[in-house]
Amino acid sequence: MSITPDDKSPTATGSTTKSGYGVQENVTARVRTDQSAATTAAQNAVTYFPEFGYATYWRLLDRVITGRSSEFEFKENRYSTYNRRTHFTPIWFPDGAYTTYTWILDCWTPAGMLSMNMTDSVTIRGNLWEEWHIAPAKP
Repeated sequence: MSITPDDKSPTATGSTTKSGYGVQENVTARVRTDQSAATTAAQNAVTYFPEFGYATYWRLLDRVITGRSSEFEFKENRYSTYNRRTHFTPIWFPDGAYTTYTWILDCWTPAGMLSMNMTDSVTIRGNLWEEWHIAPAKP
């Protein structure tokens, strides 16, 4: 699992971004077995967010690659200017780690369902209001 600042964030560097901008997530789930006919690939991934206490809101990720090595990403965000696969961090989120939790599930075997919990973080430093400046025009 990897969470990174959105490529369109103008001031993001490495894994550091300002609150109010988007983050992208990529999850890869590989299933290895000697009984491939009796086992399914991971079929779903659900991400929970710190601003909701990891409880009241979650996002079901899109499976963008299917097979024994499935890949998941956020669905396209209709509130994104460019319909990016992003989740916007809240502007009020404090500086520090912004950690998402993802539950990969629905990998079925003869013995039942396999699932896995994963986490990753970006660092929040500042907020998008620091980018905005309004001043009178020069005459």
